[in-house]
Amino acid sequence: MNIWQQFEKRPDKDIKDHGISFHYEKGIELVLKKQYVDFSGWLRKNYCFPVHINIYILNQEKVKLSSGVWAYGSFRWFENRPPRIKIPSKIEYDLLSEYTYDEIYEQILSSLVHELTHYFQWVLRLEQSNAVSERQANYYRYRIIDKYKKEKSVHNVNPL
Repeated sequence: MNIWQQFEKRPDKDIKDHGISFHYEKGIELVLKKQYVDFSGWLRKNYCFPVHINIYILNQEKVKLSSGVWAYGSFRWFENRPPRIKIPSKIEYDLLSEYTYDEIYEQILSSLVHELTHYFQWVLRLEQSNAVSERQANYYRYRIIDKYKKEKSVHNVNPL
């Protein structure tokens, strides 16, 4: 089952789209924020979000999960308000010796895709183990980014 494909916008599909909202903390690099804006526009154009989702772009290197573990992203849902995703977006400058800025931006956007996959799993109410959910989210993280880059390159726009 292709989770993302189930939420693609197509004329023959009627999925209510309640949307996706991005919220940025102060201090996010302008180039990275532009990457998010471009990517969020592509997401809105191509996918439906049947339950409104808030995305918080944080000016920190990692987020603390409810388990106390530090991670590169988190997805949480609630009974009485929209679910949320938190993505840390502060550049770890020591990584620049190993990666280019574009590679780092791609890693950050792929963390967002990973968490959005968890959102789609939640919307579909998939009953699967955490290990399976994580493997699925990791599977899509680069496939969706590759799809985005491919579509942007067709339009002669540098996606990353």
